[in-house]
Amino acid sequence: MAKYSEKRWLANDGMPMHAVRWQPDVEPIMTVCLIHGLGEHSGRYKDMVEYYTSCGVEIVSFDLRGHGKSGGQRGHSADFQQMIRDIKCFIDEVSNIDVAKPWFIYGHSLGATLTIQYALSHPIGFKGVVLSSPLFKPAFEPAKWKLLLGRLVQTGWPTLSLSNEINEVALCRDKEILKSRAEDSLIHHRISARLGIQMLSEGEQLLRKASEVDFPVLLMHGDADAITSHTASTIFSERVGQQCRLKIWQGFYHELHHEPEKEKVFEYGLNWMKRELQRL
Repeated sequence: MAKYSEKRWLANDGMPMHAVRWQPDVEPIMTVCLIHGLGEHSGRYKDMVEYYTSCGVEIVSFDLRGHGKSGGQRGHSADFQQMIRDIKCFIDEVSNIDVAKPWFIYGHSLGATLTIQYALSHPIGFKGVVLSSPLFKPAFEPAKWKLLLGRLVQTGWPTLSLSNEINEVALCRDKEILKSRAEDSLIHHRISARLGIQMLSEGEQLLRKASEVDFPVLLMHGDADAITSHTASTIFSERVGQQCRLKIWQGFYHELHHEPEKEKVFEYGLNWMKRELQRL
């Protein structure tokens, strides 16, 4: 049984934040810093946490600003780079990661976009990065009126809140997970004009910057993902080159960690991290 703890902390701009930590009952072989996706929170990774901690892996995470138990308007950040600063503050000062031991960063969806941006700007310390269903491009065409509105108001009215356009049924094929999500009071379905436009811009920028990646990356995506584009992930992987291992899961939806075959995903990710440690 993993030891669970919570911590309240303040980001560098004073925003109250919520952090969590799961420690295995043995000396951990590594630590994984988990960055969650849009509209959710760190508590939605129970199955992944149970699998990893049973294998001797420590998991640390926090709720992004505007999400979960952290402060801020739901689905809003005044600056995408502030969210990167939140990750740095968490890793450096809050997470209790033992930097003398190996650690990895694992990001899902929006969290994967944040993770790779953080890794590019702070490429020291971690042993590798795992990207789950990253948002380089949406798998659907966003409503043109929303894009136009977002661009028009992101400066004058950046906090304007809109639907995040996430189709709940497209998240995973496990109906019990979808039911529990619908009953989760910490889940929200909003995104601000500023964050929405910046999120799309950051994804496009990452596709252009992919060749700058010089650290190990595991990129996993389902080819039935109707939320983020697995085709864009393939392009990103090709541009990174040998440093990136691409795994396309046939028939899988967006939340790989909630699919009926999720243990295969957990095992694949853990084995990749173990192989990276052996290469050092």
